[in-house]
Amino acid sequence: MITSLLPKIYKYLEVEYPREACGLITLNNTEAEWVPIKNIAENSNNFKMDPKEYVQALLENKIIGVLHSHINTSAEPSDFDRKQCNGLNLDYYIISIPSKELYHLKPEIK
Repeated sequence: MITSLLPKIYKYLEVEYPREACGLITLNNTEAEWVPIKNIAENSNNFKMDPKEYVQALLENKIIGVLHSHINTSAEPSDFDRKQCNGLNLDYYIISIPSKELYHLKPEIK
């Protein structure tokens, strides 16, 4: 679903490197869009989305996925990533930078 968005996403993640970057995949009518969100985490190896930007994106379009980068490691999701994915009930996309490995994590159905 995000294949067409990858060039924009890679560019943003590379600009933010070596800090983890994050954003949302939203649906505007039937078109998927990439919405970068400022990472306000104190540690550059974590991400915490700016709540104001998140709410703004939520008000404008339907959020269908969360995307963040892993720096200099694999895109394999952490236990925290899995918990967040399931808790939010949203697809999670993790991209390793600089390798551009992509991992698509879907929420577990309970």
